Amino acid sequence: MDLITPRLRLRPLAPAEMQELLEGHPVPGQRWADGYPLDGTLVAVAMQADLVKHAIDRGSFCHYQVLLREEEVVIGDIGFHTPPDELGEVSVGFGIVPAARRRGYAVEALRGLLDWALQQPEVRTVQADTDLVNLASQRVLLGAGMRLANDEGDRKVYEIAATGTPA
Repeated sequence: MDLITPRLRLRPLAPAEMQELLEGHPVPGQRWADGYPLDGTLVAVAMQADLVKHAIDRGSFCHYQVLLREEEVVIGDIGFHTPPDELGEVSVGFGIVPAARRRGYAVEALRGLLDWALQQPEVRTVQADTDLVNLASQRVLLGAGMRLANDEGDRKVYEIAATGTPA
């Protein structure tokens, strides 16, 4: 199921496509922006592939490529690290290629993913963490409506709660 925002299409990666991406091959007919996949993409997709390998049902709590809707080019990705846990908590990560940064794409993609996730009955809270020095990611998290929940010294944890759920 694709998630659509005004300028973007978030396209879930199927298990076979994850393996192709890890080997450096786009889906047939797909175009990648320069710099894709990012190092973080490879780490996140490998984590998702491991979930599939261990037969963990991810449902739609998977990894999504971020495509510009008009050009149909992959400029980054966003996704869940795992499905929600027993407390209803789920964590997300994202990355946009350098040439497409500073245009609001990361905020738009994250907002689209959060809007979907917070409507799922099994989700109570969505979290994300970032390095203390990664000010750009911190701006994205705040811009998408998340709030600083914990400052762990070298890491900052942000979260947003489902409506009616205390954060």
